[in-house]
Amino acid sequence: KLRSTTSLEYTFVSNGFFLDYYGMPKVKSYLQKPFVFAVDVANNTAAIPGSGDVPIVFTHTFDVAKFVAALVGAPDWPERSIIIGDKKTWNDFVAIAEEVKGVKFNVTFDNEEKLKSFRITELPSHASIYAILPKEKLQHILATFGRWTAAGDFNLPEEESLNRRFPEIQPRTVRDILEQGWKA
Repeated sequence: KLRSTTSLEYTFVSNGFFLDYYGMPKVKSYLQKPFVFAVDVANNTAAIPGSGDVPIVFTHTFDVAKFVAALVGAPDWPERSIIIGDKKTWNDFVAIAEEVKGVKFNVTFDNEEKLKSFRITELPSHASIYAILPKEKLQHILATFGRWTAAGDFNLPEEESLNRRFPEIQPRTVRDILEQGWKA
């Protein structure tokens, strides 16, 4: 609808989950507080939505900014701009975190039925959020994200990504952020 009502050029940016949250507090970010979803790196715990085998895109906000800045100077913008910092499954993510920290994580899996009822396994870091976002609402939000990740909605297509258009931009990976934030 926007395209038919204005000559304003725009693009819808899709970048997956912000990787910043998994490196805090050591990894620089302008995001205010850690928002723990699926993997609680600080507490060596994970509550994986679904099987944990579906690829998910993770991108640090500074890398999103680099791609957006490059796009602003480009002559044309796609309707959707996909940015891929890294693509890993939750199981891969946990394996990297365990390797980096040198500890075994306590891992549980939340099945589709649990997620459909808007419930998730509570992670230790969630309690610190309840003053801002009550438990029931947080569970609802995270269960929704869990259903989306388990369904593959965050498995963004690489062939349409800005990474291909701007190959000189090398975004940080899950391993980069976890090593910077948590290496033992």
